Amino acid sequence: MTYRDLLLETARSFSSSETPFLDAVLLLAFSMHLSKEKILAMLPERVDSVPHGFYEMVERRRRGESIAHIRGFREFFGREFLVNDDVLSPRQDTEVLVEAALESGDARVASMAEEGEEQLLVLDMCTGSGAVAISIAAERPGWRVSASDISPAALAVAARNARRLLSSSQVSFIESDLFSNIKGTFDLIVANPPYVPRAQAERLVEEGWKDPLLSLDGGVDGMRFIQAIISQGGQFLSRNGVLLLEMDPLQIPEALRLFEEKGFCDIRTWKDIEGRARVAGAHYG
Repeated sequence: MTYRDLLLETARSFSSSETPFLDAVLLLAFSMHLSKEKILAMLPERVDSVPHGFYEMVERRRRGESIAHIRGFREFFGREFLVNDDVLSPRQDTEVLVEAALESGDARVASMAEEGEEQLLVLDMCTGSGAVAISIAAERPGWRVSASDISPAALAVAARNARRLLSSSQVSFIESDLFSNIKGTFDLIVANPPYVPRAQAERLVEEGWKDPLLSLDGGVDGMRFIQAIISQGGQFLSRNGVLLLEMDPLQIPEALRLFEEKGFCDIRTWKDIEGRARVAGAHYG
């Protein structure tokens, strides 16, 4: 049996995965302490021995655990973020939120400079693993970034990631249920809130997803937190501040309506890698 045969056979057992062969490659690479690229180069070679841990991880993947939770980390915006059962594993789609934040923040900085204002203040709500806040801070070290979450356990993971990935204490962490413990105003607020409809979120957890239900459940229709953040966001934005939210593409039309209803302007969307509107944002004041 070659490594290609082993991986194809393993991939066939991942019936619920959208990327079964890649999943198998990543698990084998992790179990053998090799890079993904090295495993791919070994495909024609005959299998000598395979660590027992590989088969244990394969069984966990079959039961629905994500690759990120099995390995304990997830690649996001060019960095490895630690994840566990206390946080949502960051998805590639969320990189669009970081890109939108950098674009919007750069434009805000330019306008602030003309007005003689100083450091850009950023708030990342529902931060989870800290992937969004830390990515923004790493890409724009001159910005002052805060990150909030209702979960102390999630904030502990985010703080650990910040210590690993940032050269200094560039991100401040706040325990807060949305805006309940947030003070002051910000030039840019971003959020990837829970937006999965409750019944679907509960079903995903039952099927083996290790993301905490708290990080998935967006209420009956998935819009609970999106509505709350748009409704209250203007109170915490500086003049002409920007609010950006990630959501399901099907939720975008309702979010755009809410932005307009709550007095936001310059409303727009950003598309994910599949060309679907994934992030909605607007200016306030």
